[in-house]
Amino acid sequence: MKKIINQKPKLLTILSLALILCSCQSLNISKSSNNEADLASDPSKVIVSTYSGGQVTLQEATAELNKLIAKNEKLKGLTFDSLDSDQKEIVIKEVVLNDISGKEAKKRNLQKDKDYREALQLFETELLKQKLFIALANEAKEENNLKKNYDELAEKLKSKKDLRISYILIKTKSEAETIYQSLLKSPSSFSTQAKKKSLDKEIGKKGGDLGFVMEDILPAEVVKQARTVSKGQIAKPILSSGKWVIVKLEDERPAEITPFDKAKEALAGNLAKKAIEDFISQNLEKAQINILVK
Repeated sequence: MKKIINQKPKLLTILSLALILCSCQSLNISKSSNNEADLASDPSKVIVSTYSGGQVTLQEATAELNKLIAKNEKLKGLTFDSLDSDQKEIVIKEVVLNDISGKEAKKRNLQKDKDYREALQLFETELLKQKLFIALANEAKEENNLKKNYDELAEKLKSKKDLRISYILIKTKSEAETIYQSLLKSPSSFSTQAKKKSLDKEIGKKGGDLGFVMEDILPAEVVKQARTVSKGQIAKPILSSGKWVIVKLEDERPAEITPFDKAKEALAGNLAKKAIEDFISQNLEKAQINILVK
């Protein structure tokens, strides 16, 4: 049954719509469409409302809803079909209002105003930039590019090691030296000392055990110091990032290489991000920007 929208205006703003939609999501409300076959077809051909000036398609209603979702993460995952009748009415009214407002503005030739043309040009430039970034990201995520980069990284990792170290993070050199001398006398107390004395409380709870980590991820000075001792031995305190670190080399093994299928998603994200960052840095450098104001 069609619903005839009451022409008496409701005092509902976009903000109130967002709140209603948030409530809808939190209660996990989901209603079936009265015409699921239509919703499964081309959304630009599915009519969800008519009015004296035209009609509203599912595609237009969804686009309006997506504007709200883009402004509020809590609405993520909502679809027009999942809204109740009151929420759908609000979205449809926004679409109709946009159409009516646009037509009225054109009747008044407001599209010829200088500020409108300037804003439209800025919008077009920003939209094209975003489309370019999406294109760069998609190119970077192509299967052949992912495989090529994975193979190169895997080759580099063949010569790398995973180190398992335990460490105690100390504020001063004198305290670090005192703890180190105590550990030389009683190496088995390392875990206890880490729990009591380490500034890194999270790792300290684990007795200072960081687990296996690829050597390239660790600070270079920590890796170098760990290499000065054999497995199970404790290295002299060193300064790292303003704090003193006592390192114990627990074990080492050849670096584990994650299979391509499991690494694929993370690799795609990193390559997409890098493609955009490289484009920005390279082109800004080529632009030779000269700032004329201070």
